[in-house]
Amino acid sequence: MNSEEINREFIRLKDAAYRYAVSLLHSHDEAADATQDLYEKLWQRRLFIRRNGFESLVMVSIRNICLDRIKARRRGRQFTPLEDVEAPPTHKMGNDQSELSAIVHRLIAALPDREREVLHLRDSEGLEFEHIAEIVGSTEAAVRMACSRARSKVKEELIKIMNYGV
Repeated sequence: MNSEEINREFIRLKDAAYRYAVSLLHSHDEAADATQDLYEKLWQRRLFIRRNGFESLVMVSIRNICLDRIKARRRGRQFTPLEDVEAPPTHKMGNDQSELSAIVHRLIAALPDREREVLHLRDSEGLEFEHIAEIVGSTEAAVRMACSRARSKVKEELIKIMNYGV
């Protein structure tokens, strides 16, 4: 791919890569840094990049950059408390909708890493199970199972919250 094609394709995919990084890192600033680092690495290796599979390359690369950052972060402290997880920006929703959105976001943030990652790629990015399996380095069946478990856990917890006090 030439420089112009790299720029065009990366611009097309940068928002998806950024959202994926936010879902892994729980920080908008750190996700922006990771996305910038990815672009820099792709630019340095632009002569070796092929057109087919570019989307997979971007998503796998951003995942690896985020995992490296998470490992480095864990060396300093054990975990990120749920209270420190940044809430997604609210988009002029009604009070009930924004409250429900915040609850769902916190439930998703509490999921195990693999389930949260797969759920994000499937529901937020709209990727197919086959593509997700390629990105996370797993089988399609394992990805389907993780996505199903994640949805079930969120649904069960949401039902408990909604039925509380009834």
